[in-house]
Amino acid sequence: MNIQKFFEVCKAHGIEQAQIQIGKSKSTSIKLFHNKIDTYRISNSQSVTACGIYNGKFGSASTQKLDKDAFEYLAKQIQLTATFNEKEEEASLFKGSEKYRKGNVYNKVLPTIPLERKIETLHEIEKAIYAGDPCITDADAVSYGEAEAESEFYNSFGLKLKQKSNHFFYSAGAVAKKGEETKTFYDSFLDNDYSHFDAEKFAKGIVTKALAKFGGEPCEAGKYPTILDRDIISDLISYFMDSFSSESIQKHSSMLEGKMGQKVASSKVTIEEKPLARNLYFSYFDDEGVATQNKVMMKRGVVTNFFYNRETAKKEGKASTGNGYWAGGRIGVGFNNIFVKPGKHSFDEMIQPIHDGVYITEIAGLGTGMNPTSGDFSCQAEGYRIRDGKIAEPLNLITLSGNLLKMLHDVKEFDSRVDLTQNGISVSDVFVKSMSIGGK
Repeated sequence: MNIQKFFEVCKAHGIEQAQIQIGKSKSTSIKLFHNKIDTYRISNSQSVTACGIYNGKFGSASTQKLDKDAFEYLAKQIQLTATFNEKEEEASLFKGSEKYRKGNVYNKVLPTIPLERKIETLHEIEKAIYAGDPCITDADAVSYGEAEAESEFYNSFGLKLKQKSNHFFYSAGAVAKKGEETKTFYDSFLDNDYSHFDAEKFAKGIVTKALAKFGGEPCEAGKYPTILDRDIISDLISYFMDSFSSESIQKHSSMLEGKMGQKVASSKVTIEEKPLARNLYFSYFDDEGVATQNKVMMKRGVVTNFFYNRETAKKEGKASTGNGYWAGGRIGVGFNNIFVKPGKHSFDEMIQPIHDGVYITEIAGLGTGMNPTSGDFSCQAEGYRIRDGKIAEPLNLITLSGNLLKMLHDVKEFDSRVDLTQNGISVSDVFVKSMSIGGK
């Protein structure tokens, strides 16, 4: 592909500066249904996003194909969108950072493993779920997925950047029935090192957690010492991180506006963004070509940083933090690879002091039950009672409600085991001093 041709076409259209990003992805998805392959899909896709400066204004364009007319189309769209750009300030593109901390997280072994072996593992998972207990009536959504993504970045200043990653996942669910009760539990495993996956252990965990739900009832409504499973706190932290966006702060829609340098959470809460951590979410440049950097966003409950792209940074006389990402035809502010500092005690040690509390393991409806500006949330939940420092009877038909800042202020401890969750947040189970549980 002659990328230089794109810049020549842009120049012919009077575009003073130009940038182009090419994203390529491959994916495989396989799903079983009652011991037979129900879905088998292999796909390849490509996306092209370009932008430029025309008469001092920023314009952008995108397409999914790179044929002989693509560069001409992109240049005309940049020209058109820039013409209708009503922002008064003169725009410019980024020439490049002085230094980039490049890295390779692509696992070359993963695509060489025969697909037959991956399908065989699917059958092993399904078989193990059925064999797990006589109460198991169905193994549901037993699936395998594999994907690789490659990103190329070029601009008219001569900057050339590339990165590539891949991963796989297994997911499955178990349906269990006892009398009139039917319970389900679903789980997934995400990694890019196939040797880390244990099908038998994975299936056993699903069965155990499905069976543990039998006999669940709502507890008395009230405030309880609460343990939140890492997947739940991960979702809540994801909403909270949106408040660190300088764009949200400048639009007065962030709960952290005016709180830089202030203590807003427990001293047990330290949060970092680590885009350079060598895991599935590694990325050494953002969508403006700015080098990413690891940074502490909150230290012992104190707000220490915000996320900036070039535009929001310019408004405050700052430098971009490498958090510029495409969003709906414009460069917005995003984040990647969040780490929450773990505690020193195991899960069992962490819950030992709790005389009467709850352990929330599943929630539903957080997307509609969360107010991203105030941080107030309410959602349906399931879990277990904690009695005298031990996990006790299951709970269902309950609700979990609270406020993000209040919850983080009440954090007593994180346990010592950290997992990387599917939304790119590495976090542990957390002990919150008190949360509102709706029940009977």
